[in-house]
Amino acid sequence: MSIERLGRAWPTRQNADHVARGTTANRVVVAISPAEGGEVATAESEALSFVRFCYRRRAVAWPELYDEMCAVAACGAYRGLGYEQLEGLGIRFALAALPRLAEMAARVMAEERGRPLAPALA
Repeated sequence: MSIERLGRAWPTRQNADHVARGTTANRVVVAISPAEGGEVATAESEALSFVRFCYRRRAVAWPELYDEMCAVAACGAYRGLGYEQLEGLGIRFALAALPRLAEMAARVMAEERGRPLAPALA
């Protein structure tokens, strides 16, 4: 676990005074643990784990699951990861990224329901 100091790239005089007094915010950065069996977790498997975590918290269909994923990211409920850290895993909440996120959600929902995922319609 490491500590990351939040602040400006070019501190102002006022910001420098706060740093000297030790009043800046600290954020705990959580390292991602290895996957089962001691293998190093890939970004894809970790992204699927995030979606699975959200689905298990609230087992709902796609549009509502997206809302749950946003809520989990906003409060860092999944391993302390927020929007920026999740983006590093391939979880993006932008409009252009929704098809991929929806596909991941469909995959997780199918796995959780115990049935194979139907092939996508072209």
